[in-house]
Amino acid sequence: MKRRVILAAGILLALTACSTYRTLRVDILEPATLTLGGNENKFVFADRAIVHEGDTLSAPELWATLGVTRAELVSRFFSGLQEGLRWGVRGTAIERIPDPPVTYAPDSIVPSQITRGEALTLAGDRGASHLFTVEYCKFRLVDHNRVELENNMLLRVYDAITGELLDTLVSDRLPVTTLLDAGDYRGTIREYFYQKGWSFAEYVTPAWIPAERRVYTGNKLLNLGLYLLETNRPAQAWEAWSVALERGPFTAARAAVNMAWLLEREGEFEEAATLLEETIDRLGQRRIRASLLRYILQRIDDLGQRAWDDEVLEEQL
Repeated sequence: MKRRVILAAGILLALTACSTYRTLRVDILEPATLTLGGNENKFVFADRAIVHEGDTLSAPELWATLGVTRAELVSRFFSGLQEGLRWGVRGTAIERIPDPPVTYAPDSIVPSQITRGEALTLAGDRGASHLFTVEYCKFRLVDHNRVELENNMLLRVYDAITGELLDTLVSDRLPVTTLLDAGDYRGTIREYFYQKGWSFAEYVTPAWIPAERRVYTGNKLLNLGLYLLETNRPAQAWEAWSVALERGPFTAARAAVNMAWLLEREGEFEEAATLLEETIDRLGQRRIRASLLRYILQRIDDLGQRAWDDEVLEEQL
């Protein structure tokens, strides 16, 4: 099997299951969007405290309406980033630099990047590998006090050793799962920025992402394989499903999915995809139930992505 297993050790069987498969809840290690080179044991975070002159976040009515400040939202972003890094695969630490005085800029101005020398000065002698900066944090009230959050943060990533700019991104590239609740603007907006910070951690470091996998049941061989898997006997489960692979099309296709899962959890992504491809070629797509065929084809695509991600993770880890 491959050099490492990149699935979480704890895999739980879902309590709910349909008549033909059991759902597994697993954690998948996904590479960071941005590959950072060098020693990534520590990061540094700095808020440049730039406010656009027309940004109503600096106006009294925003505080009166929502009870939040720019400084608090940046702090929530940092908290999410810090927590995301702590729970990431590396457990990376991050230090926040004290905030400078607020400076104001015209609305049309995109803050320029800091120089290499300024980046090195900010990073100082903290032993960090990279510097993250918040350039601005917008928070506007528009049309009838509607809150506008699109592209509300501009972020940059620097190499703390050389001072080189590595990436610039706006916060709409960072996913968030909590939607704003009109009944509790303050709480949900604070949570929104926290999740943006957590997503930024996943942007710069490999992270465990929840996913689901199916183990098909429905006859004695498939059920036996599941029992053996649950009792920590994957080799024997493989043997049971290998026999099922030679049975009729419906049983064989389901057995192939189960065997592909055993390969995947050992990091054998290409082998798992090949098994599924050869199975549907041998059986013929028309002989496989449409819903099962769709799932198999999706699994083949997913495994191809995981094989690609594995190459990226080799570099990042």
